[in-house]
Amino acid sequence: MGGASLGDKATPAPSSSLRAQLVGRSEKGSLRATSASAIHEAMTGDADLLFIIGSGDDADRITQAGSKIVVTGASDLTKLLVPPEPHHRLHVTRNYFRQGRQADLTGYKVLLNLITEPEANARSLENLKKLLRGVPGRVINRPEAVLRSTRDQVAQILSGIPGLIVPKAVRLNGSKPAVARSAIDKTGLTPPVILRQVGTHSGKIVGRFDRVDEAMSALTPGDHVATQFVDFASSDGLYRKYRTFFIGERIVLRHMLVSDHWNVHAKDRSRFMAEHPDTVSEERALMESGDPFADVRRVLEAVRERMPLDFFGMDYGVTQAGDVVLFEANATMSFFPFSPDPQFEYLKRCFAPAQAAFRELLGLPPQVSRMAQVQLTA
Repeated sequence: MGGASLGDKATPAPSSSLRAQLVGRSEKGSLRATSASAIHEAMTGDADLLFIIGSGDDADRITQAGSKIVVTGASDLTKLLVPPEPHHRLHVTRNYFRQGRQADLTGYKVLLNLITEPEANARSLENLKKLLRGVPGRVINRPEAVLRSTRDQVAQILSGIPGLIVPKAVRLNGSKPAVARSAIDKTGLTPPVILRQVGTHSGKIVGRFDRVDEAMSALTPGDHVATQFVDFASSDGLYRKYRTFFIGERIVLRHMLVSDHWNVHAKDRSRFMAEHPDTVSEERALMESGDPFADVRRVLEAVRERMPLDFFGMDYGVTQAGDVVLFEANATMSFFPFSPDPQFEYLKRCFAPAQAAFRELLGLPPQVSRMAQVQLTA
């Protein structure tokens, strides 16, 4: 989760310089914000669409991979734009306002915020809030909304939806175990407890603990989130994790992973599902069904209503009683890549509806391109 490629460094544009192409390259090959003079030179050219990227508050999260810009802690949904749409890019850093000159954003019709991980980008997002004041264009995933999408805040936002189990979650200061223990007791969180460092995704956890004391002993300096574990095993003893994307008003199923372990992650596709054809057939049937959300649509629509984001992903399970169990919901969730294994070719069926939804969200006309198929196999 959280690695996005924004394509070639020089985005095609109608002129030789860009109004807000503010990503430069250092001598070591990593990417940085350009100087004030370079910003001034980059402020010409025509583009209605602006991509806004960040580089994290503690360390640079923008790197170069060949001719690509790779940004961690960011959405990868821009890969749905095949072929790429003319756009400019703006790099907002934690020290953005120390630059002598800032970008003029008043000419853009749509400004797409791709700084989607709130924990590691809080200062950058606060800077973006200031930068966007008075900007007339339509901002997608406003920084205020992203800042409200931490695990503990999302749990509060979505709590109380009928049919949705939102496990109790509490933020803990790892440097103060006694205060952390008090916070858990106050929340009423009971074991088993899943402990994570804030800002981590992709199944990365400190551990699952059957006693609160064990979880407290595992704390390290820095902020953590403790989440109550809810058993979501199906009647066959397996665990199914669904990933759904909310893009504008549309809902798109990305996949259903099946595992023999509760901490379901992408590696289980090759480790477990590939060796169990019945689980592959089950996922394929769901992906190819007319309505993959028949049993959970009301819950997902309620989630869509409450979440402040314009686009985001949600991971969830379903209990034997039919209740949806929230795992996480945020805009950093990865849509790509697709599995290279031919038996999972059916997963690419989600590309077209996701592409259509994303183009609609950006105010772009519908487009069907043969190049999209090339992108999927690249």
